[in-house]
Amino acid sequence: MTQLHTHKGRRVEVLEGDARGIIDRGTEIEDLGEQMIGAADILREVGNGASEEQGRSIERIRSEVGDAHEELRKAGDRYKPTGTVMKTYGQKLADVQAAMRTIVQDAVDAKSTLDQKRSAAATAASTARNAPDADPADAAAVQRNQQLQEAAATAQSAVGAAEDALTAQYELFDTQYDLWDDAYEAALRGINDATEGNVSDNWSDNIAGVVEVVLEVLTWAGVVLAIAGLIIGGPFIALIAAVVGVIALLGTAFLWAKGRRGLGDVVWAVVGVLPFGKLGKLFQSGKRLTGLKEFLGGPYLEIATPLRRMTALRGLTNPANLRAGGGLGQRAASGLASRLGRDFSYFQGAGPRNILNRIIGGSSRGYSMALADNFASLSAHHQRVVTPHLGALADVISGGAKPVATSEAIFNVSEFLVKRGRMVDGRVNDIQAMTSDSPVDAWRVQLATP
Repeated sequence: MTQLHTHKGRRVEVLEGDARGIIDRGTEIEDLGEQMIGAADILREVGNGASEEQGRSIERIRSEVGDAHEELRKAGDRYKPTGTVMKTYGQKLADVQAAMRTIVQDAVDAKSTLDQKRSAAATAASTARNAPDADPADAAAVQRNQQLQEAAATAQSAVGAAEDALTAQYELFDTQYDLWDDAYEAALRGINDATEGNVSDNWSDNIAGVVEVVLEVLTWAGVVLAIAGLIIGGPFIALIAAVVGVIALLGTAFLWAKGRRGLGDVVWAVVGVLPFGKLGKLFQSGKRLTGLKEFLGGPYLEIATPLRRMTALRGLTNPANLRAGGGLGQRAASGLASRLGRDFSYFQGAGPRNILNRIIGGSSRGYSMALADNFASLSAHHQRVVTPHLGALADVISGGAKPVATSEAIFNVSEFLVKRGRMVDGRVNDIQAMTSDSPVDAWRVQLATP
């Protein structure tokens, strides 16, 4: 059956929600609030010594009660009106649903009648239109054509009446929907009024919402950086990705402390900043200590290492550094520095052809291989001039010239699949949630569900 929509774009269907359940729950909360208020009054009298009871147990109770009655009274003052608001809303929801059940069925019937009238009008119009022209001298033929035209006009008039009848049902539905919408807004205001002054947030609660927004942005940024690291690579992107991961970890830990994130979220945030691919070196003789240090260094080394590499690169592009002890003239040093700045750029090794190398050897693998090739293409004299100034780039060139060990490749691939898979799955779920078809927003569904 075709889904009907009013002229305001609302689906013609009975609103969801267990009105009776909401009323019952509101009654329970209202009763609980009254009980809290009554209990608070009793505790206040006991604590103030207003009662005539005597004995060691009563004295102990009085000492323990303290100001507890104040908090209990505050809770009661909050619960009781909240329950009343829910009862009022539940009753309004029940009234609207009862009216909508009749309206929805009448709208379906009116639509069916309209479809029939439109079909009949189309048939009558076609019959009148296709009738042969009557001879003016043939009175019977003229009368027959006139009757066909009148029948077509009558059928079309019936269509207009059926459309008006359906429109009337749409308007009745919109009226009931507006009544429900007003009741929902009134319920929200009533609950806010009931809790105002009784619940206050400290400064950390106030910024928790900001942190959640920042984390949402960072998760999307993480996906972008993951793609950039896969296609482009290099120390600059690795640096940004590491910084984003650290900020995301700190934000997730903060929200976990505020009860807004689970421990699993914190664990995944830790996974996001620890370089698990480095553990592959534990299976290589002579590299176990290095692999353990790089793994435990985690985000610090993931940030510091790219910085050192970029700093070393800037040193190579400084002609004065190359002239020092290199035996080069100013012009030769400037030419070599210019070449190094061009050939040793951050984006060397970028592109689809090195994607597999970056998965197997890490995001900077293509960059390392390109630097090693560019260094090897220098003359022996230039290599001797450049070598003392390589600094952090020495390991890059050395590593880029060597194949990745099997154990390290396995760990790098595993790290890539786990981290990137987690990112992509999370974003896909978010996109599906944003595009899901829902007649009302999440808050309204929650309020309409017992």
